[in-house]
Amino acid sequence: MSTRQPPTQRHASWIELFFDLVVVAGVLQLSHLLHDGPTVADLGLYVVLYLAFWIAWVCFTVYGNVEGSRAWTPGFLLAMLGLAVMVAAVPGIRTDHALAFAIAYAFVRWLSGRLWRPGQIVVDWPLAQVGGGTLPWIVSLWVDTPVRYWLWALGLAFDLLIMLTASGSRMLRDAQDRVQRVVRKRGHSDRPPVIEAAYSDVPHMVERLGLFVIIVLGEGVVRITSAAADTVWDVPMAGVATGSFVLLVALWSMSLLQGFGGVPKPGPDDLPVRVTLTLHCVTTCTIAVLAAGLGLAIAHPHGPAPDEARWLLCAGLAVYFGVGVLAAAVAGAPWGHTLAWALPCLLLTLALGGFAGHFGAVGLVWGLAAAVVWQITCVSDAGVRLRVRSRA
Repeated sequence: MSTRQPPTQRHASWIELFFDLVVVAGVLQLSHLLHDGPTVADLGLYVVLYLAFWIAWVCFTVYGNVEGSRAWTPGFLLAMLGLAVMVAAVPGIRTDHALAFAIAYAFVRWLSGRLWRPGQIVVDWPLAQVGGGTLPWIVSLWVDTPVRYWLWALGLAFDLLIMLTASGSRMLRDAQDRVQRVVRKRGHSDRPPVIEAAYSDVPHMVERLGLFVIIVLGEGVVRITSAAADTVWDVPMAGVATGSFVLLVALWSMSLLQGFGGVPKPGPDDLPVRVTLTLHCVTTCTIAVLAAGLGLAIAHPHGPAPDEARWLLCAGLAVYFGVGVLAAAVAGAPWGHTLAWALPCLLLTLALGGFAGHFGAVGLVWGLAAAVVWQITCVSDAGVRLRVRSRA
């Protein structure tokens, strides 16, 4: 007699992994914008371009997640072509290559909306139904910098706002109400359109988001090894490089082993999908900025840490801890536990940002690593206590 096998968890398909290769190239190309002592303008442009890459990537990630084996492979390949144009345009983004970047981004966003079946409402991803964020990108084709970059930022801000505030369930109800009105108006002579609610496969989505975090952390490994290869090998350089590696390992542990979908989540419950996606965007952008700061610190291991490296690292890690606090609040973690790890981490990070210039890059990097290790320790202890209480 045969027994029924339990359903197996779906993993990333070959086309999804192939699609991620363009993201690897994009993160690597974007890192050059922060390579040599970036200014505030450089950092702002980096954030805008990173958000564009991330939104383009996640549009197709959600599509592949929801559709599974029904996903249209040529659509992924066309998106890869558009993303490849965006990657190639980054080095000349301050010249006429910006037009190619904007056109490619608008094409990828348009394509991601065309792939969904008619009547399909993606409850967990409102941007599948709302494409207004591409309008400022189209308008930017006829203006010059820096207004062009501000229009890009406006479009991305609109998309992030929709991700956080738009309700897919309300969109589904509105679509069903419109169908009912059409049926009442036309009678039963015509077949009414079918409205289908589509939901994310959460375990598969968590895996996909985690793979993206691995890509960004891998860029950090590339940055510290490349910087170490071009720097004189001595005790200070070894101290900074070792501390950088420990910091990346701690971020990996906090984001993936203790987190949810790449988001540091020191709380007991899973996060809603659209909240996870929004926090994942901020988390990965922050880790990429931290990787750039580590590269600068390793390149200047002697004496006080460069101001650019110091503020990239400290501001980036402060934002990372802020994401953890938001995730804990949404997940329903006790505020006493959250403050127990958040306050020491944030205070240490801010102190290092203000005074690390007095004691060098080695102390800076190891101090930041200690802050993340403290977060991991507090979260791990809380998890053990929670399991003990549940068993009792």
